[in-house]
Amino acid sequence: MSSTLKKYIAGISWKDSVVMLTIGLILFFVIKLMFGGIFGISLVVIENGPCPNSSMCPTYDKGDLFIIYKSNPEDIQVGDVIVYVSHRFTNQGMLIIHRVVNITIIEDSNGKHYYYRVSGDNPNTNSNLDWFNSTSTLIPFEEVQGKTTLMIPKLGYIRLWLTENPGLRYLVIGFLAVIAIYLLFAPDKKKGEKEDEETKSDTIEAAKESKKFSLSKDSVKLFFITQWNAFLAGSKSLFTDKRKRIKLIIAVSLILLIIVSVPIIDSLIKYPNISTVGIYNLEVGKINEGYLSSEEITFLPFEIYIQHDGSWNKVLKAFEVKGMQEGIVIASMTWNSYYQKEGNFTVGGSFVFPNSLLDKTKNLTISVTYQVHLRFGQDYPVATYEQTFTPFEFAFT
Repeated sequence: MSSTLKKYIAGISWKDSVVMLTIGLILFFVIKLMFGGIFGISLVVIENGPCPNSSMCPTYDKGDLFIIYKSNPEDIQVGDVIVYVSHRFTNQGMLIIHRVVNITIIEDSNGKHYYYRVSGDNPNTNSNLDWFNSTSTLIPFEEVQGKTTLMIPKLGYIRLWLTENPGLRYLVIGFLAVIAIYLLFAPDKKKGEKEDEETKSDTIEAAKESKKFSLSKDSVKLFFITQWNAFLAGSKSLFTDKRKRIKLIIAVSLILLIIVSVPIIDSLIKYPNISTVGIYNLEVGKINEGYLSSEEITFLPFEIYIQHDGSWNKVLKAFEVKGMQEGIVIASMTWNSYYQKEGNFTVGGSFVFPNSLLDKTKNLTISVTYQVHLRFGQDYPVATYEQTFTPFEFAFT
């Protein structure tokens, strides 16, 4: 080994190297999640849109970033939002993020095989089931990349910008490379600066040794004892230092003021003529009797008309929709909502009825149970909107 290399290795700070390695691994995992996936976890972004053209509008919109997880097939439920690889000729190989409206399990000598039917939430662009390929709407579990577990609004625009602008992507990579090179090969401190730092370090070590609770080489215990002593000293200073008391009072007062002001602000920014959050109408589309009849199902799209007074403190948390005949539930669906909306808007949904359960001569009741989440305070009590439709209202054809 050359003397130059020995000198370079001897000058390496192993603590700094561990920190840099950790940061590098975190960046690697984040980039890998955004442009691939690892350990069954990926980051995906809605690319089409924005609303009203996004297929998941108004529940999700362009730029929303999701963490998806490749769970077991039995863990995916009706109402979950999944990401799958499409094999349809119009979007071959594309990742589609839509909501599960039906689960079909086929069992043979090799065990159970799970298939999913999905549709988007936008009633204007997704009034039918997704076609997986040119012949079937059944999406095999093997083509499912994962189901959504967390959504961060608009953060995905960073990825979209980097994907759509190669020049910007290379600029960011080059900038990070320059920083890394500088950190690795930056010149050492001058001799005088080193001596000053060493003197300061010796003074600090001597002070630690003189402390009552000093534990010479046990750095972990020393760290916690030092922090505890600092906490005690800070708590004591609240009774002896007037300036610290004033700062604490101001900080607590500001936090309380913000919490108290939210309902007041909400009352000032409410959408005109809307005084609550809830459902005010429900419509069903036409049931096509011949639609996918070979697969023994009947598809029913519907639209839920919702009103929101515009307050930031209220979020429509979830919907549970049931299709019932004579009090018996023959299909159900659950939605989770992450957005605070304003005014009147429409959410599209759909049922997939097994033909063995649906009696097309009887009335159909659709019940929507919804819950409102308060950012400050308890969730609203669950409320239910229910409407009954006669067979001629949804026109079997």
